Amino acid sequence: MGHLQVLKIKNLPQSKFNHDLTVGELPVFLHKHEFESGRTSSVGNDILGFDVHGEVVNKPDPHNNKLDWVQISRDCSKLITFIDLAGHEKYLKTTIFGMTGHMPDYTMLMVGANMGIIGTTKEHLSLALSLSVPVFIVVTKIDMCPPQILEETMKNIGRLVKNCNIFRRWRSKMPVMVRNTNDVIHAAVNFTSKRVCPIFQVSNVEGTNLDLLRQFLNIVPLRRTLCEGDPPHFQIDDVYWVEGVGTVVSGTVLAGTIKVGDTLLLGPNSVGEFVPLPVKSIHRKRMPVSSVRCGQTASFALRKITKREVRKGMVMVDPRLNPVSSMMFEAEILILHHPTTIKPNYQAMLHIGSIRQTATLVSMTKEVLRTGDRDRVTFRFIRLPEYIRTGTRMVFREGRTKAVGTVVNVIPQATLAQQRAKLKDKTNRTFVKRGGPKPPNSKPKAAVKDQS
Repeated sequence: MGHLQVLKIKNLPQSKFNHDLTVGELPVFLHKHEFESGRTSSVGNDILGFDVHGEVVNKPDPHNNKLDWVQISRDCSKLITFIDLAGHEKYLKTTIFGMTGHMPDYTMLMVGANMGIIGTTKEHLSLALSLSVPVFIVVTKIDMCPPQILEETMKNIGRLVKNCNIFRRWRSKMPVMVRNTNDVIHAAVNFTSKRVCPIFQVSNVEGTNLDLLRQFLNIVPLRRTLCEGDPPHFQIDDVYWVEGVGTVVSGTVLAGTIKVGDTLLLGPNSVGEFVPLPVKSIHRKRMPVSSVRCGQTASFALRKITKREVRKGMVMVDPRLNPVSSMMFEAEILILHHPTTIKPNYQAMLHIGSIRQTATLVSMTKEVLRTGDRDRVTFRFIRLPEYIRTGTRMVFREGRTKAVGTVVNVIPQATLAQQRAKLKDKTNRTFVKRGGPKPPNSKPKAAVKDQS
């Protein structure tokens, strides 16, 4: 069964009534204030399944009008997970965490036809491109938008897509308007090349062009290369405590296959060590399974550990990887925006996968960094050690400052056991030096008689 993960970023104005684009139901809100305001403030999830004939299998339960994830997963041959992220600037850190931590295949950028491109639209587009995630755009609410306003919105979107090669880091894209099935096939085939940006015009009230969007989602291929033969690597993006079960962690399998009963190393903890723990049970899409493989999201029930001992950003890896934690690493970064200059000892929030921690810029090759500058710099986390791999994309932000980059070198941190062994060895050498034989030329001091 094929499985895609698609980010859904809603750059839409406040609305009391907004049908969900993909499944035809009301949006999945996790909090009361989200339902009242119509704004997404947290990371939500929903799924869309297709059978072998390309038909949608999402059929609500006739009794409670809710979607049964277990039934959808069983009936589909292709499953798409939508990760619903906030478009409002107030929740930018949550949006960045969703973009970096959930490892999406594609990004679906939603733009209101009546409002057009707002302040965060450009920012979200640049973030998706900086993380090398292909983007397609869905223009909604075309039923309530005057024709001249819609035409102006489409011109602005086309101009934005063509000029998205900020500082010549990304190649400019060709906007492709999807109006019929032939356009759908052309857009889906060329989408993974990152040269085209499909644009859909839909109405969630009248259902206009929703069939074209479903066709596109059904035939678009999987973007990532699966590493099922590699040692298991699981990235944790949330932690729960379930009554009667215990500690439960959720996240994404980045490599290998994990089965129930496997013993993996969980860490790093506060001192940089990894603890072996068995996987008690596995759930995927609210359904118990015996194993999960690379590219899939899942939840693990863990034994002999409390919730307070686990945090977002930790990993579960195969012991064969010999994982090492680190407090410092080197990265090649590009400053997207900064109002003044950046110098050593500058601090900002780092997003690396599901890791979100403040770090200090220890050193850099240039004297100062400004908007548009590139450099190789060294970061140091200020609180806890983390497990980082070279080649991982990162986002660097603080206030209006935005930067992106790639980890190029990880500086390992000595574990607590290694530090103790080093201290013990140093202490033993000191004792040997103090208690050893005296040098041959040394003479004993003559006794001095007290004359008083």
